[in-house]
Amino acid sequence: MKNKINLLKEIDAMKEKNNYPLVIDNIDVGEINLKNRIVFPAYHSNYSNADGTVSDKLIDFYKAIAQGGCGLIITGTAAVSSDAVAFERLMRIDDDRYISGLTCLFSEIEKSGAIPAVQLIHYGRQALKAMTGHDLIAPSAIPCPLMSQFDPNYHVREMTLADIERVRNDFIDAAVRAADAGVKVVEIHAAHGYLLNEFLSPYSNHRKDDYGGSLENRIRLIVEILEGIRSKLGSKIAISVRVSGDEFVDGGLQPSDYKEIIPILEHAGMDMLDVSVGVYESAEKIIPAPDLGREPFVDIAAELKQYATVPVCTVGSILSLSAAESILLSGKADLVAIGRAQVADYELVNKSLAGRENEIIQCTQCGKCIFVNTGDPEMYCVVNPSLKPPK
Repeated sequence: MKNKINLLKEIDAMKEKNNYPLVIDNIDVGEINLKNRIVFPAYHSNYSNADGTVSDKLIDFYKAIAQGGCGLIITGTAAVSSDAVAFERLMRIDDDRYISGLTCLFSEIEKSGAIPAVQLIHYGRQALKAMTGHDLIAPSAIPCPLMSQFDPNYHVREMTLADIERVRNDFIDAAVRAADAGVKVVEIHAAHGYLLNEFLSPYSNHRKDDYGGSLENRIRLIVEILEGIRSKLGSKIAISVRVSGDEFVDGGLQPSDYKEIIPILEHAGMDMLDVSVGVYESAEKIIPAPDLGREPFVDIAAELKQYATVPVCTVGSILSLSAAESILLSGKADLVAIGRAQVADYELVNKSLAGRENEIIQCTQCGKCIFVNTGDPEMYCVVNPSLKPPK
C-alpha cells in the first residue's frame, strides 16, 4: 500500500511538471471522458473460459493494465454471433448469459482507473468451419487466400439478405448487452479483413444488390449497425469504429477512400475512429515486425484524421509514452494505442509519468504474445513474469 501511495504522489508531481502534457490531457469520446490519451487496443489473448465466458485470468490481465495507468481499455475481441466463434476460448457476447461475467470485467477495469470498452467482431470468411462449427459467410463467395490454405474443404458462401439482417441484429444486440454490463465504449471491428471490413472493401465485396457495388451500398451494413445501436442506446455509450486505413492489397481500401467513408460513419453515430491497417493477406502489417520500424503507420492515421471531426486513434509499434507524446504533438492523432509494450509492462504509463522510464520492462517485439502465429494455446510474454508460457 505504501509503495502505491508513493507512486501516486510521484505521478501527481510529474503531471505538475507536464513531462507528457499531451498524453495526460483528458479527452472526450462522445460523452465519455478519458483521463489520458493512452489506449490499450483489443488484444486476442485466449484467456476466456472454454465456453466464452469471462475468466479470472482475463479479469486479472485487464485489471493490471488499468492499474498501470492506461486511459481506455478495449477488451476483446468479442464474438457477436454463434457462428463467429473462431477460437476455442474467444470472448463471447452473443447471449445474455455472458452479461454477468462481462459486468464483473468492466467493473474491475473501471474501479482500477480506466474506462472499459469492448470490441465486437464477426470473423466472416477469415475463419475455419472446424472451429466455428458453422458454414463460413461473407458478402461474396470469395475464399480468403490465407485461411483457405489451412483446410482442403474450405468453403465460404455469399450471405443472403436474411443472413445480413441476422448479423446486423447480432451486432446491435451485443452492444446492448455490453451497455447492460456497464461498458462505456463499444468498438465495431470493421478492419483486418473481418466481416464488416469484407463488406466495406471492393476487394472482398462483389455483390450486385443493395449491399454491394457503390460505397453507399458497401458501407450500408456498418451504417445500419451504428444507427441501430444509437436507436437502442442513445448517447449512453460511445461508439468507436476500427478500420484498416490501408489494406495493402490490390483493389483494396486506401487512405484516400476514407475522404468519403468517414463522414458517413460520423453521420451514422461514430464517436471515435480507430485506425489500423491490413487484412489477412497482408497480415505482416497488422502486427508490424521490427523491420518495419517504429510507428510505421502513424502517417496513415494522420491522412484519415484530416477527414474526421471525431477523435482519431493510431496504433502499431508504438512502445513508449515519449513516442506517444511526439505523435500527439505532431497532430497526427488524438489518441495512441500501445499494445505489446503494455503487455510487457503493465505499469508502463505510471512509470513513465513518474519519471521512472529506466525501470520499464521493454517489449522486445519478439511476437510471442501473438499466440495465433506461434501455435500456443494462449498469449504469453517472454519478459513479463506475470505472463509465463502455458504449460
